[in-house]
Amino acid sequence: MITDIIDKLPRRGQYAQRSIEAIDKIVIHHSASPAGRFTMYDFANWHIDPGGRLKAPGIAYHFGIDPDGKIYQSNKLTSQSWHAGNGNPSSVGVVLNGNFENEIPSDAQKKSLKYLIRFLRRKLKKKLTVFGHREIPGNLTACPGRNLNLEEFRM
Repeated sequence: MITDIIDKLPRRGQYAQRSIEAIDKIVIHHSASPAGRFTMYDFANWHIDPGGRLKAPGIAYHFGIDPDGKIYQSNKLTSQSWHAGNGNPSSVGVVLNGNFENEIPSDAQKKSLKYLIRFLRRKLKKKLTVFGHREIPGNLTACPGRNLNLEEFRM
């Protein structure tokens, strides 16, 4: 089950819009914060902070998955959010709550991520390629962390 929190998150404007047909990939992220310490609302506030690094119009991700496996939708699929640089026009951004450089994703998170990938493929009626944030050209990052085995989700 996916909980829609799009209209509940703070925003400072709107992302550019795109057609659903433009989407051909899913980009996986980790929050790089201790698992469960912060919420999607916290991430949204950081992303829109005018004094912060991103200064985005809204949360950067389309979906988030908490350690207990709860899935949240935080942007419409037509929103070209700022989560993967050159990958933004054609990708859906999914963040898993946790720091997978030094933590391991929960079994519930992994199960929910697999569910979400299948859901998006059915909804968009196409095979979406799964990437880690670090695999998108131009992104110098360890995200989604060394302890998240991306091969497990390339089904």
